[in-house]
Amino acid sequence: MSATFMRTMLNQKRRHLKSSLTARQPLPVFRSFLIVGVLLGIVGLSLAAGYVIGADRKFVALAIFGPLAAIPVFFLVSRHFTYAILSLPIAAMAIPIDIPTGTYTKIPISLVIATMLCGIWITSMAIRNNWRLAPSPINRPMIVFCIACTISLIWGIVWRDPILRMDIFSNFIVVQIASLVTYAVSVGVALLIGNFLWNEGQIKYLIGCFLFFGSLMTIFQILRIDHRILTDRGLWGLWTVIPAYALLITQPGLRLRWRLLLLALIVANLYQTILINLLWKSGWIPTVIAIFAATLIRSRRWFVVLAVAVIVLVYTQQDFFNQMIETELNEGADGRIGMWEINLRVVGEHWLFGTGPAGYAPYYMTYYPYDARSTHNNYLDIIAQFGVVGSIIWLWFAFASTSEGLRLYREAPPGFLKTAALTTVSGWIGAQASMFFGDWILPFAYNQTINGFKYTVYSWFFVGLLISLRQIIERRKATQTVSNSV
Repeated sequence: MSATFMRTMLNQKRRHLKSSLTARQPLPVFRSFLIVGVLLGIVGLSLAAGYVIGADRKFVALAIFGPLAAIPVFFLVSRHFTYAILSLPIAAMAIPIDIPTGTYTKIPISLVIATMLCGIWITSMAIRNNWRLAPSPINRPMIVFCIACTISLIWGIVWRDPILRMDIFSNFIVVQIASLVTYAVSVGVALLIGNFLWNEGQIKYLIGCFLFFGSLMTIFQILRIDHRILTDRGLWGLWTVIPAYALLITQPGLRLRWRLLLLALIVANLYQTILINLLWKSGWIPTVIAIFAATLIRSRRWFVVLAVAVIVLVYTQQDFFNQMIETELNEGADGRIGMWEINLRVVGEHWLFGTGPAGYAPYYMTYYPYDARSTHNNYLDIIAQFGVVGSIIWLWFAFASTSEGLRLYREAPPGFLKTAALTTVSGWIGAQASMFFGDWILPFAYNQTINGFKYTVYSWFFVGLLISLRQIIERRKATQTVSNSV
């Protein structure tokens, strides 16, 4: 009985082994086809690479190899998305890599990274069907402004004057779309910061980047070192001085050596921007306005002291300031009124949604070819490009963001969060003032070109902090409420 049982078991094992071998036979064939396919694909890509390199077909190369590179990059960045966002301030301030386009304009690496991150974020939200944003009162005006900019592009094309000299603008529609992308990505950077930087350490990192690189920029500028590495343009001085000043006036426990270093940074930067680059008003007036705003928010008493000190300084140095005004007039400062008049004439004919992104340039070249200069006023740029509708939405956004910054400062607990709130709201007030003096929060294609994104984005980092600080403060309130109830 046992022998029969053993033979039966052996026969079952043989049948099982035979069936398993039979089932596994197709696998080596599949592997063979897979290996052959991979080898053929490598050979094909090699031939394609040789062709496009030999023929200098950049767009063909991008079409072939772009998707192949995009897939692994997408998964890699998705796994470390917050770290990729934290690379943005370094990319903007200290990575001097610009991608050539075959024209005068170059695309900064910071714009490439920011666009990629926005695209990955939107794609992931679409895949998950989850379109939620971190709650903030500034979300709606920013998104509505982007929609208005898009409408203005279509509106400007449909209602474009038929006699415009479009022949002197090559690929003008490409320029307009690229300008629209820079505006949308600027808003996207603020939303990325606000939705993914949700702890105090990350906020310290962001502000620390501006203090560190701003210090290097200040030293290089004073010593006249031609570095070609750091992006010391735009409002770099504002976003260097204001974090240092906010730390000084909101951190009573700060050690003496750090206070002296921060004070030295502020004095050195103001020396460089006011005394050395006096005629560049948008380089120092916004910083001074932000200092006054931070002082007023922090203490009305010290604001009065600061105001009296400045009045005394102006009174005792009248010759210096009179010479400054005279130099400004000799440099043609009064000519800006004429530029503003031209701008308003164009706006008068296209007042609803404007002429579209960068759209007023052909009007200048057609109707005012001998005085075709930009406005050097970001508010007039906005009304010319996006009309009255776009300007109203922008003012809504400016008011909502400033009000939110003031609320955050009042609600933030003592410590670094209060410092960050004061930095953000006072710096944003100074940035809005800079728009009147000719600096750009939204880069204009025919002044900074798209390359200006690398320094106009500075202000949008801090707009994003308004969203981040709201989430951190609300989370701490909820935690405190729970602990108190327990």
